Amino acid sequence: MTSPSALAAPPSWPASAWALLLTMAVLLVGGLTWRRPAFPNGAPRLLKGWPVIGSAGFFRSRSDFLRDGKAKSPGGQFSFYYGAHPIVAVSGPSARSSFYTTRGLDLGAGFAALFASAPKVDHLYDGDLTADFTVLVKRFLNKNRLEANLHHLTTDTDVALRKISTLSAVEPFDLMIGLVYQLTHRTLGSNDVAADPGLLAETLAIYGRMDASSAIEIMFPGLPTPNKLKRIWGGAKLHWVFQKIMDDRRKTGRTEPDAMQAMMDQGDSDVVISSVIIGALFAGLVNSGFNAAWILCFLSDDAHWYAEMRAEVDAVVSRHRLSADETAADILPRLSMAEWETEFPLIDLGLRDSIRVITPGASIRKNISRKDIKIGDTGWVIPNNAFAVYAMHDVHMDDRLYENPTRWDPGRYLPGREEDKKAPHAYVGWGSGLHPCLGMRFAKLEITISTAMFLAYYDFRRCDKHGNDTTEPLPSISRNAIGAKRPVTNVFLKCSPRF
Repeated sequence: MTSPSALAAPPSWPASAWALLLTMAVLLVGGLTWRRPAFPNGAPRLLKGWPVIGSAGFFRSRSDFLRDGKAKSPGGQFSFYYGAHPIVAVSGPSARSSFYTTRGLDLGAGFAALFASAPKVDHLYDGDLTADFTVLVKRFLNKNRLEANLHHLTTDTDVALRKISTLSAVEPFDLMIGLVYQLTHRTLGSNDVAADPGLLAETLAIYGRMDASSAIEIMFPGLPTPNKLKRIWGGAKLHWVFQKIMDDRRKTGRTEPDAMQAMMDQGDSDVVISSVIIGALFAGLVNSGFNAAWILCFLSDDAHWYAEMRAEVDAVVSRHRLSADETAADILPRLSMAEWETEFPLIDLGLRDSIRVITPGASIRKNISRKDIKIGDTGWVIPNNAFAVYAMHDVHMDDRLYENPTRWDPGRYLPGREEDKKAPHAYVGWGSGLHPCLGMRFAKLEITISTAMFLAYYDFRRCDKHGNDTTEPLPSISRNAIGAKRPVTNVFLKCSPRF
């Protein structure tokens, strides 16, 4: 007889049991009326999946699924269903070029449907949220606004780093995710939140509780799954926090030089303002927060690049010192934006390779061109209204381009090697072609500041949770995740002040 405890442990169930359970759940919820669009003859070979749910492996083990499907398919291109969604997986240089440069393959429409980990606010908003978000974020990330906000970025970083205890181990992901969240509020959110440790912690915790999605809710977006309801509730709670701040500003006449105020002044509705801020903060957390932490982890594991980057930072401090008694904490906060952007090239290369190494999953597009789109010179097409996915490992882990690709090595981009220039779109960590990363300049700026100031303020080495030296290797990076995640085991740093 099966015990209740066994039934209460679904992670141990075999894949076939999961597939059957998911199929039954879908069929029982309200009577499904959707019909899958058929793939035309010009689409790549169809990889068969389960009835109704399609290829569940695209959710459970995304990188492995795409790699295995490529190996089984002539030319490396294949089609599959994910619930009701028709998807074409593309691979190889020709397909990569067309994926990143063909008009009609829409980034926003692709991620909106197949990436379901963001807070849900679209139920509050009846406009084109993606279009409005793009316009408004571009406005707040222009050079003049970034320069005007630079003092906040350096001051907040200085305050956060000074709070580090040298008596205990530091967990870099907690530190950097919290700092990046604060800096993103300074640039794309609310100064009220950025300046209030309680509000920072409260709102960041809401994001943390929403960092999950389920296969079923992506396959069948109309179903009210628990994770979907959790993100709807989380989005509403964030909106209420921001709305309270806006109401207080209107009531008191108080203003702030931040993105929230700029949108208020131009007459945007509270829902639009909240939606833009929520989306911008989520993008910063799932990208810059993890990158800022991983670069410290990689440095703690590589004595050569640790010494090189620390020497670079020390040289900048020395070059800008006005008197012998000035410390790095006096000098770095007064650097101009141009100096931050040009005087730390090695940190930039370290960030570049961190992104290449840690970015999992796939880039996603949807064909909204109203016609089939050719996949490079493969002879196949991406059907109209179908999705296209390109696995990040297809290029970033290609050992024909990148020597020892799983290793973090900033030197691979230096003159004489330039591995990222061996083929078109050989590096897609900041986007490529028609879709470069909207927040690239800001992301580089905040990570350069946080990394340089950390190197200037502290000597650090890897340790265990008690602060003792460790020889344990860095935790492996899961390439099957949908987005960036914390390492499977914690990383700790022991810090010693340098001034």
